[in-house]
Amino acid sequence: MTVTLIEGLAAVLMYLFGGALVLFIYDAFKKTGQRNLMYMAIGFFILIFGSNLNTLAEALQSLDNVTITLDSSAVRTVTLIIQLVGILVLLYSATRPPSQ
Repeated sequence: MTVTLIEGLAAVLMYLFGGALVLFIYDAFKKTGQRNLMYMAIGFFILIFGSNLNTLAEALQSLDNVTITLDSSAVRTVTLIIQLVGILVLLYSATRPPSQ
């Protein structure tokens, strides 16, 4: 399976806009000092990375000079586990009492 131009462009945009979101949340953390915002930034970073892992793995496999064989089922499973960790960190940031 190869990565189409649209998939590659969407992955790049996901990293750009997701990175901007993480930076805005981190900036809010620096201004307010609330640790919940730091956990939220970490959770979104993990979630954004995990959401594109499958596309990155397919892109690596489609390169002509690289001979990497990855099991697509394993890649999807790892992607889901990473996304789950990101969601759990976000959930923790939302349910944690605000810090002073």
